[in-house]
Order: sequence, then C-alpha cells, then structure tokens
Amino acid sequence: MVVRPELKNEPYCGNCGYRLTGATESSKCPECGRPLVEVLTRNSQMRMTGKRYRSKARLFGLPVVDVAVGPANGQTRGVARGIIAVGDIAIGGIALGGISIGVVPVGGLALGLCSFGGSSIGLLTAMGGLAVGGMAVGGAAFGVLAVGGGAVGIFAQGAGAQGMFTRQARMMRRAPGGPDPFEAVSWFFGSGAATPQGLILPVLIVAGITLAVAAVIGLVAWVTILRTPDGMKDATNAPV
Repeated sequence: MVVRPELKNEPYCGNCGYRLTGATESSKCPECGRPLVEVLTRNSQMRMTGKRYRSKARLFGLPVVDVAVGPANGQTRGVARGIIAVGDIAIGGIALGGISIGVVPVGGLALGLCSFGGSSIGLLTAMGGLAVGGMAVGGAAFGVLAVGGGAVGIFAQGAGAQGMFTRQARMMRRAPGGPDPFEAVSWFFGSGAATPQGLILPVLIVAGITLAVAAVIGLVAWVTILRTPDGMKDATNAPV
C-alpha cells in the first residue's frame, strides 16, 4: 500500500499514490485503473478539529511559540516544538502537554529540568503525584531531598519516609549520638520536628524555582517576539 503523508487529509489511491481530489467523473483511479471503492485512501478518517500555530519569531532555530493540539493536517495528535510549546506532545523551553519534555515541562508526564505533572521527573526539581528529582515533592517522592506521603531519598521527610536520613512527625533516624543532619538542609525542610505546616516550605521552594526558571524563558521569548517584525504572525506553513 502506498502512503502519502504529505497529502494530509486529501483522498489518494492506496495502490499507486495518485491524488484523487476532484476525481468525480470516473469510478476508477485515473492513474492505475483500480476501482475507487478498493483503493480510495485518506491518511485520517477522523475529523481534523485540532489547532496548529507557529510564530514567525524564532530563537535557536525553533519557533518562539508552537501550538499543536488535537488531530489536524492528517496528524492524529499534535507534536509541538518551540521555546514555548503547547501540544499533545510538547518539547521546548516551557512545554505544556499530555507528554511534555523541556526545561520547564508541565503535563501528565513531565520530563526535564524543573518539572510539574501527574508523573514528574526533573533533574533539579520535580513536583507531582509521582515526583522524581533532585528536590522532589509529591504524593510519592524520590530524590536527594524528598518530601511526600511516601518519600525516599538521602534526606526524606513524610509519613512513610525511607532513606539515609528520615524525618517524620514524631521520629527521626540519624547517626547515634550525632548532630541533627537536617540542620544542614534546614533551608529546604525547615528547622525542628516535621509538621504538616512544615511541608509548605519545600513546596514553596520547588514551586518558586520552577516559576523563576519559567519566567526567565518567558522573558527571553517575549523580547525575541518584540524584536521580530510581525513576530506573532502565524508561520505554520512556512519552510523550517
């Protein structure tokens, strides 16, 4: 079977690839002669109701803003790549999507530097239902500094904390007779025994770092748009 993805949602012959748009005067393919009922093909039979947008402004070879949501142009799902990317799958500086990969990814599955999502994996910070990162905050958190309902890390704080050094509301594990190891990381966990209120500080720190990094990326993107004539003009079909 011949596949022609460049035709997007236009009809074509699955036998020879001939484009059948406007072929209404014959019941056969004009090119190979096969019956249309046997060879008529489209890349997608679903409604193309998605959104595609790409800004004219570019930075580091990428569009500053790229949006690809839902089925469109023969694609069943959108893959967005840009400094700010929004899509079913989003890859970029700030990436928002079901699956997001980037410096600041936000989504159902988020992978990057400072991540936030249902399942969040971040090299520096991670926040989500499942969080894995250097500084991790979540329902289940795994990291160097981990805080959560279930926390595993070198320093772990939570109801079910496991690690080299752990701290819960009424108990702490540390070297016998040694100083409180959590004092060295009190900037993250706070001082004293773990309390429900003490969870606020790690959340604020992780959220603050994530927002700060996102703000820098957003500022750079905005300046680039301002410096580009018609920077926000839709360039979806322009050559990359």
